[in-house]
Amino acid sequence: MHNYFFLTKPNPYQLGEGVLFMILQKKTQWQVVLTTLCITMIFMGGGCTNKQTQNIGAPTTTHAQAGQNASMFVADNSTFSNVKVYSETNGLVWVPLEETSASIDFDLHYVGDSFSMGATDPVYSVKVNQTQALVGDKPIELPQAPRLFDHKPYMTTQALSILMGTPVNWNAQNSQVVFNPINDSTLSEQQNASAQQSGSSTEQIQSLSVNNVDKSNLISYAQNFLGTPYSFSSGPYDSTHTFDCSSFVQYVYSHFGVNLPRSSQSQAQVGQTVDINNLQTGDLMFFYTPGRFASNRIVGHVGIYAGNGRFINTYGQPGVTFTDFNTYWRGRFLLAKRVA
Repeated sequence: MHNYFFLTKPNPYQLGEGVLFMILQKKTQWQVVLTTLCITMIFMGGGCTNKQTQNIGAPTTTHAQAGQNASMFVADNSTFSNVKVYSETNGLVWVPLEETSASIDFDLHYVGDSFSMGATDPVYSVKVNQTQALVGDKPIELPQAPRLFDHKPYMTTQALSILMGTPVNWNAQNSQVVFNPINDSTLSEQQNASAQQSGSSTEQIQSLSVNNVDKSNLISYAQNFLGTPYSFSSGPYDSTHTFDCSSFVQYVYSHFGVNLPRSSQSQAQVGQTVDINNLQTGDLMFFYTPGRFASNRIVGHVGIYAGNGRFINTYGQPGVTFTDFNTYWRGRFLLAKRVA
């Protein structure tokens, strides 16, 4: 699901033509004067009712200077040119979140004033005017809250550096925003901290597991959701009737008394590690998503091993589906975990 920020305002000239037609129907001078004043207000952008155009949010008032065009780079690779950035006299530089997400090959999704970046489930989640953010399931504090400029979400280079765990620098001389490739080991440390903070340790997950869970029943239950639509950062299934990769796994296992974390990154931190040659039905399988990290060795997707060389998962069309554990997926395989 992709969301775009192009929102259209009414054409004041078309509105003016309609009101002008009304003038021709009026006979008294005071009505002509009053309507003429209304036309003037419309052309000035106010309107007779002072009703503002609906949008994802109003522009935030800041001390930022006028926007300037800049280029964006990941290491030495150019990703965007002519991107609008804003700078403040105190040295803060505001960078658009939409182009930032695309630069690291993530999708950006929003609901209201909340924004998430990720591949098949949220990796980073922020909210406009709030300094608390999420990396996977782990809450972190940002030095500056995201803001809106021209109805688009922006973050400072400082805040992005904290959020992504990698330096994001502003080269004023060349008007360049430069991202360092995300360091896998740094993100792994954040994931471990997330697991510890949430209390979802291996022992606690195992203690929640029901020893007599029939794994074939688990797969049969998961199979009931075949074709259920995929939706990035999906809300609770009972209200949305959609899943992303990790919410699907979480929902299936919760039916059998195993309470897993919400994100694939955090789910990879619990349970017992299983060798690829010892996979059993019901094991969680974790994969990386190519092209997004320095060495690409970071969790970006999760599914449930269904036996016979297949796993059940969701990541796009047609929603929840069985997938062959073929050469392609073996090449992206990271690890497996047994949580029940």
